[in-house]
Amino acid sequence: MKQFLHFTIVLLFVMLLAGCNVQTVAPMAEARQGVCQALNSLRSAAAGLIEIDRETSVAQLQEMRRNVARLVEAARAANAVLQNQQITEMVNAFEEFSRTVDGLTPDQRVGDAAVGLQTSARQVVSSLDQAHQTLQCAQ
Repeated sequence: MKQFLHFTIVLLFVMLLAGCNVQTVAPMAEARQGVCQALNSLRSAAAGLIEIDRETSVAQLQEMRRNVARLVEAARAANAVLQNQQITEMVNAFEEFSRTVDGLTPDQRVGDAAVGLQTSARQVVSSLDQAHQTLQCAQ
């Protein structure tokens, strides 16, 4: 079910980009609504990253990152059209988070890196919240 949701969101972004390229974009309100729904899905997925603690295994963390990364890539693609600074900041925060994950030894626990990972995850969520507000997404 999660993969279907991720696929649907990516498809929505691709359709949005394709529409922008051929000048057949749905009314702006509909496009914004689609982006807002995608941001909500991404925020839900990213919020789980904040729950990382010292006992989280690196394997679990890598799986969480893979799930969020699909949505981040879709947001990055959509942002080529939107040019929203908060989405750019979210992508940058997620990349920092990913670099930290890449530096961890597989088959171990997160340990002391948990604090830095939580900080990066909070930056991702904060940027998403700001993008949500900037795009005037309904609460």
